Amino acid sequence: MQKPVDFYTFRWKLANQMLSYSPQERKCPGNEKFRVSTRQPKSKRKHANVTSTKNASSASVNAAESSQSTCALTQEAFGNNSKRLCGDLTSLHRHVESVKPTDSSGRMCVVCGKRCYSACVACGEAMHRFSKKTDDLGAVPCFYHHHNATFFGLSKHDAPVAGTRIKDWSFPSQSRIATHKKDVMRLLQPRAIALPPTTPRMPPAAPRVAPATPPVITAALTATRTVQQSRLEPRIDMDRVI
Repeated sequence: MQKPVDFYTFRWKLANQMLSYSPQERKCPGNEKFRVSTRQPKSKRKHANVTSTKNASSASVNAAESSQSTCALTQEAFGNNSKRLCGDLTSLHRHVESVKPTDSSGRMCVVCGKRCYSACVACGEAMHRFSKKTDDLGAVPCFYHHHNATFFGLSKHDAPVAGTRIKDWSFPSQSRIATHKKDVMRLLQPRAIALPPTTPRMPPAAPRVAPATPPVITAALTATRTVQQSRLEPRIDMDRVI
């Protein structure tokens, strides 16, 4: 693994994936047997899996195709074109394709609050598809601000979510957008939970036992102590003994 995570982060990601998954997506074998899948109209069963055998075979085919990829691109080629490439924008395609013009009266833009004449059908909201040269809100259209995750909470439509009253809202400056981007990235970045120390502990030391003294050394020590005591005691005068 290139970027391993700890146990708590893995469990948190797996729990979010399990809670957000629905059997109606029919990505796993047996999802078509759930009650929520059988109640789904047939017109909406576009990606239904017929049998688990089909799923297993398709999975094996995908694995074989991925292992036998014939792509000649390298990481160095992507690095040399970093100024051009902006990541995977596939999820934005359906929003771009669903943009439709509104009626002649127009609608209020959910980003800047001004009148616009285009709407994103996929989101169901009206917004400026293109920016005007005389616009003082910058050259980036409101369409990209609305679909930008790091801009969430700064549009007029998101003022209640950010704890701001709509009448007190104003279009953010570039410095505020940059600061808000850092806050959002810090919020969405998975946090690692500190684990208890894994340093192995040393076993308790055994009590020290004095080594056994040989009998010869014991007798020598006893004789030495006797001589020392005899030197300290006064001599007995035998002439005065009664």
